[in-house]
Formats: sequence, structure tokens, C-alpha cells
Amino acid sequence: MTSINLFPVEEKQTLRAEKLKVTFAFGSYSSYLTIADRDKELTIYLDQKLVMDQILNNINNLSSSYSRDKEYLLKLFKKSVEKLDQMDNETKDEMAAYLVQNLNTSEVNN
Repeated sequence: MTSINLFPVEEKQTLRAEKLKVTFAFGSYSSYLTIADRDKELTIYLDQKLVMDQILNNINNLSSSYSRDKEYLLKLFKKSVEKLDQMDNETKDEMAAYLVQNLNTSEVNN
């Protein structure tokens, strides 16, 4: 594996990856971003806690007034519930109580 020093750079650089294969993962052991184009690949290993904090920050800033965000939030909610369901009963009870106490049941105007 070849490593490169990306910093310090003398200028701002942008890599457009919309049409490339992108893999993003974060988990208990590692977090990384891989961008690939056929036989070329760039993998950047990231700090797991920083990634998790940034994901929460971005979820917090999502606007649920757009239909595409609503669908994403629903998927995110379902996956979160699946993960919470694997926790012990005390934690599940705490999360269920939080949801009931904080779920706004009034109609939302979009």
C-alpha cells in the first residue's frame, strides 16, 4: 500500500467523486472513506468518535420538510430501533420512555 501525505497543502484541493465508487464505514474498530475508480483506490482512515459526532451533527441539521429527507429519516429511525432492540431490557425501557415523552403527536405542516 502506498501512503501519501495530504497535509500540509499549499492550496485548497477538491476531489469530485460523484461518479466514482464510494464506500464509507464507521464501526467499533475502524472508520474510513474509500474512493475508487476501476483499479485506483484512495482510502482515508478517520477517527471513529469524530465521525460519529459528525453524523449526529448532520442528522440534527437535516430538514424533514423535504420528502427525500422524510424517507431517509424513516429508514434511519427503523435501523436505530433495530439496534436498540438488541440492547438489554433496562436500556430498551429507557429508550421507549424517551420516545413516548418526546414524540410530538401534533400534525406537522409541510
